[in-house]
Amino acid sequence: MRINLFFQGYDSVKGYQQSILQELDGQIHFDRCVLTSRDNDGADQYDPGKYEKIDYDMCANARYEHCMDMNTLRPLPREILAAMEPYEPAAVKMLCRITDFDIFTYDEAKRFYLHHLRFWNDVFERNGINFVFLTGIPHHTHDYIIYALTKVRHIPMCILAPTHLPHWCFVGNDLYKLYERLDAAYERWKDNCQPVTLPEDVEAYYQALLRENKTQKMQIMLGSGSRKEHAKKEKRQIMGYVMWDKIWKRQLSRMKHGVVDSLRTGSLTPWREKRVWMKKDAYCIQKVRHKLKNCATIADYEKMAVMPDMKHERYVLFLLHLQPEATTLPQAGVFAEQELCIQLLAHVLKDYGIKLYVKEHFVQPYRMKSFYKDLHDTDNVTLVSSDAESVDLLEYCVAAATPAGTVSIEAIANGKPVFVFGHGGFEHGPGIYQTGNEAECREAIEDILRSGPVPVQAVRNYFRAFVESSICVYSPAEEGSDAQKAEQSRKEIVKLAAGEIRLAFS
Repeated sequence: MRINLFFQGYDSVKGYQQSILQELDGQIHFDRCVLTSRDNDGADQYDPGKYEKIDYDMCANARYEHCMDMNTLRPLPREILAAMEPYEPAAVKMLCRITDFDIFTYDEAKRFYLHHLRFWNDVFERNGINFVFLTGIPHHTHDYIIYALTKVRHIPMCILAPTHLPHWCFVGNDLYKLYERLDAAYERWKDNCQPVTLPEDVEAYYQALLRENKTQKMQIMLGSGSRKEHAKKEKRQIMGYVMWDKIWKRQLSRMKHGVVDSLRTGSLTPWREKRVWMKKDAYCIQKVRHKLKNCATIADYEKMAVMPDMKHERYVLFLLHLQPEATTLPQAGVFAEQELCIQLLAHVLKDYGIKLYVKEHFVQPYRMKSFYKDLHDTDNVTLVSSDAESVDLLEYCVAAATPAGTVSIEAIANGKPVFVFGHGGFEHGPGIYQTGNEAECREAIEDILRSGPVPVQAVRNYFRAFVESSICVYSPAEEGSDAQKAEQSRKEIVKLAAGEIRLAFS
C-alpha cells in the first residue's frame, strides 16, 4: 500500500529534520510527505515532487490567505463540517495563541477556524494522507485541526507528547489516551517489591520532587534565576504582543520586507500586502489593550488571598495552571475552564469538613477580573497567596488536585494522592484518582481518607513503567544541546515512526 505521510517536524538546524525523513523513507518508503517545520538555518532541502513543506508560522498565525489563493482549495463538504463539530470549540478557543489573549469575536474566530479547516482538509485530500506523526501536543488551532481531521477520517496516528519530565515524551495514538502504554507497563511493574533503578535524569527529577529537596526542585523547574526573574521572563513572553519594543520590531520588519520585495519585483503589491498585515496587527494590539482593561493582575489576586494556617486545617490543594498552556487546552478536555474543577471539588469537600485551597501560579500576569472574584466568592474555597510555598502546602494537604499538571506526579512522589480532571497522561497509577462528577469525587475522597499515604515503592514502580513506555527526545536546535544525545534521539524517532507505520499497514 502507498504511504502518504504527514509529519509535524521539529525546529531544525544542520539538516536535522531532513535526515529524519530521509532515513525513515529508506526504512518504510513513503510516496508523499507533507510536513510543517521551522528550518532555522536553511539546511533542510526537499524534493518538491515528494515533499510539501508548509511554513509553521503561517499556520500558527492563520495567514493562509496572505500566502495563497484560497479559491484554489476544495470547498468543505457537509460530512467534514458535521464530523468536526465536537472539536470546533477547542479549536476556536486556541486562537488565543496568536496573541496570548482571547480577543476575537465569535464571527472572527469562526472565520479563522474555517480557514484552517478548509486549508488542512484540502492538504489531506490532495495528498491522500493516510498516516499522521505528531511531535508535540496539538495546542494551536492548526495542529489541533490536523489532529481532529486525523480522528474523523480514521487515519492511523502516532503522537510524541512532551511531559513534565524534561525531554521525555509519551508515545500514544490518541491525545486523550496518552496513558495507555504507561498503564500497560505499570501492570507489569506494580507488584514489584525490589529496588527500582531509574535513568540518571529521571532519578534526578524524582529526587527534586521530594519535599526535602526544595532547592533542587526550583533549579530543575525554573532553571537558572530566581522566582522573580522567572516571573519577569514569563510575563514578557506572554505580554510580548503588546510591548512597545516588540511591536516596533514586528512593524519595522514588515516595512523592511515590503520595501525590499517591492524593489526586487518592481511591483507595489508586496508593500501593499505588508501594509494590510500591519493594519491587522494594529487592530489586534488595540483589542488586547481593551481586553487588559477588564483583567486583574496577580497583585489584585494577592489582595483577596491569605497566608493559610496549613498545619491546623484540613484541605485539598488546587494549584492553578499558567494559561494559555497545553495542560489546560487541550489536555484538560471539558475542564479547560479551571473554575469548573474548583466548583465541583469545593462542593463535595464541604460535606467532609475539608477546605479547598486554591493557589495562583506565581508567573500568571493577568486573568479576567470575574475569574478571581468568582473563585473568592465560591463557598468552601480559600485563595492562598502565591508567596506560600507549594512544597509546604503539599506537605500538610489531604490531597492535591489538577486538570492535568505537574502536581499530579509531584504529589504522589511525596505520598499525597491527587484528583485529576483532565487527560495529561498521568490519569491513573498509584494515588491518582481521575474524577469528573460528584460521585467520582466522593468515591475518591472516601478512599483517600481510608488509605493513607501513597507507598514509595508503588510510585517508583510507576516511574519505571513511565521510562519503559516513553521516549527521550533531544533537539539540536535547543540552546546548549548535546550533539550525541540529539543524534541518538534522531535514531529513536526514526525507529519509532517506522515501527508505528509498519504496524498500521500490516
